[in-house]
Amino acid sequence: MTENVVSCGMFVVGHSGLIYDRGWCGCSPRKEIETETDMKHQFELKLILLLLMLTWLAGCGTHEAGSVASQTEQGAQAPASELPAASEATEVDVVAEAQSFPVTVKDYQGRDVTLAKQPRRIISLLPSHTETLFALGAGEQMVGCTSLCNYPPETEELKQIALANPGSISLEALVALQPDLIVTGGDYHRQLAAQLETLKIPVLALESQSVADIEKAMLGIGRATGHPNQGQKLIARLKQEIAGVQKQIKPFQKEERPKVFYRVWDQPLMTAGPHSFIGELITLAGGENVFADVEPAYPQVSEETLILRNPDVIVLPRMKAGPSDAREVLEKLRQRPGWSDMAAVKEGRVYLIEDDVISRPGPRVVQGLQKLAQALYPEAFPDP
Repeated sequence: MTENVVSCGMFVVGHSGLIYDRGWCGCSPRKEIETETDMKHQFELKLILLLLMLTWLAGCGTHEAGSVASQTEQGAQAPASELPAASEATEVDVVAEAQSFPVTVKDYQGRDVTLAKQPRRIISLLPSHTETLFALGAGEQMVGCTSLCNYPPETEELKQIALANPGSISLEALVALQPDLIVTGGDYHRQLAAQLETLKIPVLALESQSVADIEKAMLGIGRATGHPNQGQKLIARLKQEIAGVQKQIKPFQKEERPKVFYRVWDQPLMTAGPHSFIGELITLAGGENVFADVEPAYPQVSEETLILRNPDVIVLPRMKAGPSDAREVLEKLRQRPGWSDMAAVKEGRVYLIEDDVISRPGPRVVQGLQKLAQALYPEAFPDP
């Protein structure tokens, strides 16, 4: 079938409802489309962290029946007067701050982490914390991060610590960088943290299982690095942007919310539960999680139960994908027994969202929220 397209700002939207990313220049693709195998391989590495650390350790207004939305880095857009731009939400005005040291910060493990002076050789072991450090203005204080830390672009200038799998962080590689602070996540690196502490290297362990936890991480990292005011500003900006998204969709919300299934993994089939920050994003975006009654943050579910719960919208985190990838995903879902009976598949309401912004509990989390909101309420995001 020949696809007719109409221009729509950062995207080109086909009459079938497909969203094509036009790239930053508005005329050419941002990069060559990855193959399905490449995307699964890259996403698998990130997913392993997400599962082991529990929280990621841790279209353009046009929508018709039969459409599949492939949303990329720009996310859902609304008029500037209504909604602050989240694509640059990681940036705040950085000014010199006067903070007295020593400073003591209580981390996720309940430890009091004391820093005698402002750290100048910081290593981050989580992509979300790396983004937070740069957003706070502490990027120049960093000397290293993991090989999964790919945003902002300045991370390329740091020493990349190889991470073939979550347990492959080399103690020797960390010590060689002579860090005066290592920022990591939750319980996963507890043994590593103990080893580093014997070497008198401060370790700040912070994990984000909710938006409130994201704010706590911003505040804690801000205090530990000498940027407490920037931490407060970042939190205020996050709250403002979340409120902006909710204001944007409010006129279009009905008493019955659209039912959403977020697929974390396919084999076995896994989703985001209500006790995950992704589950919270679904609620903030005006959706109803079809697995809101489960306890684990990222539970395994059965296809039979999913089909019975009949979601209106299905969301899949992916690397950047093009229209052909979106069509391929929809066709594969239609071929799976029982899936074609679900409303989301029947109506083509299957959305691909860039996994970096939807799976990382950091400063760009509002981009993921905007994309979810646009998937659920496309009429709330008209052409600018």
